Amino acid sequence: MKIGVWIIHLAVLSVGLSGCATFSSSPFSTNQEAQVTTGISFSQVVQDSSAHTGQIVKVGGVVLSAKRFMDRTEVMVLQIPLDNDSVPEWDRTESKGRFIATQKTFLDPATLPQGTRLTMIGEVTGQASRKVDEEEKVYPVLAIQALKVWPLIPRNGYGYRPNWGPYPYWGGYWGSYWPYPPYAFGYVGRGYGGGRRFR
Repeated sequence: MKIGVWIIHLAVLSVGLSGCATFSSSPFSTNQEAQVTTGISFSQVVQDSSAHTGQIVKVGGVVLSAKRFMDRTEVMVLQIPLDNDSVPEWDRTESKGRFIATQKTFLDPATLPQGTRLTMIGEVTGQASRKVDEEEKVYPVLAIQALKVWPLIPRNGYGYRPNWGPYPYWGGYWGSYWPYPPYAFGYVGRGYGGGRRFR
């Protein structure tokens, strides 16, 4: 009888631990995620925006500039690959180019200062030419369908940013009380509880 009880306890513990180890999540609803066209990379959109007009993509990056016009707000974004939680990575050298995010309803540029990280689901509406460093270049244009702006979080003692998942944590940061920085173990990435080291 005791053996059976212990087996049940171990099974429950195993399920609990596996659940805690899963941090992959999205800032968007299931319905919004379902609208994203699968099998399309940002590189493909950059290479031929017209071929993907009307398709929905999920993309992330860092704001370079934002400007309000009479009929829309335009945000110039440097694309950066997303991690498993749909958060833009920190390494800008991984970028595949820039894109223009647009929204016709009011979007205050003051809420998107330069350096802001964002993740969005948007419809490819074509391309537009913009002058950058005295040179005209063509960029894909994406109409914003859903937008997540990630808060700017100050660096803590070990270089972690907060966990975005649903799990409770101590001290305001996952890993704040973990005594070793992540690079002590030869990797950069998730620490205890989903923390990440700043790059």
